[in-house]
Amino acid sequence: MILAILMVLGAGLFRLAGNEFHWWNIAPVAAMALLGGMYMGRRYALWVPLAVLVATDLVLNARMGYPLIYWPRVFDYTAFLLIGLLGLWTRERKVGTKVSAAIATPFLFFFISNFAVWLFGTDITSAPYAKTLPGLMDCYAAGLPFLRGTVIGDWSFMSLFAVSAVLLYRTSSERPHRLMSEAQA
Repeated sequence: MILAILMVLGAGLFRLAGNEFHWWNIAPVAAMALLGGMYMGRRYALWVPLAVLVATDLVLNARMGYPLIYWPRVFDYTAFLLIGLLGLWTRERKVGTKVSAAIATPFLFFFISNFAVWLFGTDITSAPYAKTLPGLMDCYAAGLPFLRGTVIGDWSFMSLFAVSAVLLYRTSSERPHRLMSEAQA
């Protein structure tokens, strides 16, 4: 759980730093939600990652001169909570299910968040998207460059977490065996 908390906080800090350097939307936003759901205590699994997301949103909005609270962002928070619930659901599942959830996570976030852009946002010319199926497809097409960064950020961060967890597990499980061997020698 400590590793999960550190990773969620680290993802929040990366999000702030990544935005500062304009890293093409590379931010582990959905990874925070999924990992929180999978590995934090049930009491904290949804609200700690959400609190980190909201706090970083407030900082980023203030930094960029946007309104601090933008109500259509509720769709993003809903996607975030759904991903956290997916993480909770996968806790007791096999590794393949967890990997599948990790692969799907940035796409789920993309589809929900861009649906909100289609409903409430504007295209590159500041015109509202047509509320038709072709308008929705145009919105998704316009969001594809952002999807690349989301995938890179989420998958990289989840891979870093998985490697860290395995190394931590190996280190902690091998250490008692080494100590027992040394004590018997």
